[in-house]
Amino acid sequence: MIQLGLPPLFALSSVASGWENRIHRKGISMTVDRVIIPCQHRRTALEAHAPPAARVSSGAIVEFQTSDEPYELLARGMPLEALSLERFNKVTGPLAIIGARPGQVLRIDILDIIIERAWLVSLRGFGPLGHLLEESRCEAVTLLDGTLTISERLRIPVQPSIGCIGLAPERGVSSTFRPVWPWGGNLDLVELGPGSTIWLPVQRPEAYLYIGDVHAAIGAGEPAHVGIEAAARVIVRTTVDPEVRCRAPRIRTGHTLLLVGVGPTFSTAQQHALQQAMEVLRTEFALTQREAYAYACACLSYRFGGPAGPVVLVELPLQPLSHSSGMRTPS
Repeated sequence: MIQLGLPPLFALSSVASGWENRIHRKGISMTVDRVIIPCQHRRTALEAHAPPAARVSSGAIVEFQTSDEPYELLARGMPLEALSLERFNKVTGPLAIIGARPGQVLRIDILDIIIERAWLVSLRGFGPLGHLLEESRCEAVTLLDGTLTISERLRIPVQPSIGCIGLAPERGVSSTFRPVWPWGGNLDLVELGPGSTIWLPVQRPEAYLYIGDVHAAIGAGEPAHVGIEAAARVIVRTTVDPEVRCRAPRIRTGHTLLLVGVGPTFSTAQQHALQQAMEVLRTEFALTQREAYAYACACLSYRFGGPAGPVVLVELPLQPLSHSSGMRTPS
């Protein structure tokens, strides 16, 4: 069951097939294939008590349309000082998942990211490279055949990814800037692209999923503290996953599982991520303590995440485990 445009609830029991056959209600549209949440439903934080933009059952496919409003305003000549910080890193949502409850885990499969517009954002004095810039400017980047044209000599492949994805906290609000929370936030990970999956622990009833800050391309760790910023359509499948237990974001991309560690320092974030990896090896792959330790010595690797506070990723390659008899690889 899918319920849209709250309040009041608008239940859809059947919709004619075809992409052009849509039902609209309070700014939300739906095709037979997916719910669409437009970027007008954008928020400046992960809010626990915001009215849902849409309500869906577990397993639904949803399109989040994300905003590039501040970059468009900068490109039109608005001074950076005239834009409040809250206008950056807005997220679309929340999406309520019927039946999701605290203690469960929400699985988000990233099915596609369609870049609508892209921006090269140069902010003088911002980030590790900001001191090299003579001025602040924002330029539209030409998108053609999966390529970003920066200049006649420089063309970069589009590699879209989600910068900010998270669930609402148990109560109150969580920033979309920093820090990264156990329930998600401003992760800025290049791995969050089409074909990957992220699991997030549910904090409040119906989960309340938010997505925003999409990049057309970004370096690992966001070294300049900005990517090629974008407006996009992000298509995901949201499922309450009874087989997974996690206390922090978990990502699968290809044959690699990434455990996200957060904390007040990089040392505590590293320990957090490594502890999660050992728990996965012991409980989900049924390794003995000796086997898990040997696997960690030989196969685990870790690196820093994005710039939004202490974030450490532990990479757990799945192929060595799938080759072992009697062990299953999580889907």
